[in-house]
Amino acid sequence: MPIEKGFILKHIGNDYMIIPTTSNNVRFDKIFNLNETSAYIYERLNEGKNIEEIIDLMLNEYNAPKDVITKDVYEFVEELKKRGIYKD
Repeated sequence: MPIEKGFILKHIGNDYMIIPTTSNNVRFDKIFNLNETSAYIYERLNEGKNIEEIIDLMLNEYNAPKDVITKDVYEFVEELKKRGIYKD
């Protein structure tokens, strides 16, 4: 699975956050806030879906052009990589 262990997605009210955990301690300085779309992508990655599968799912879920969805998904995945949350 490409999502690294030690991260949890929390949905509190209208907010979504990826929270890194280590030794049962939350690292508040490393919390990553997400919007609803980013949370959707993260959840699909966590389910083991690949990027192309997620793009196809989003085309059915959201009213947006494929090029926009593709760009957004790849940009979000790159951000996850930079933060050490996702690995190919």
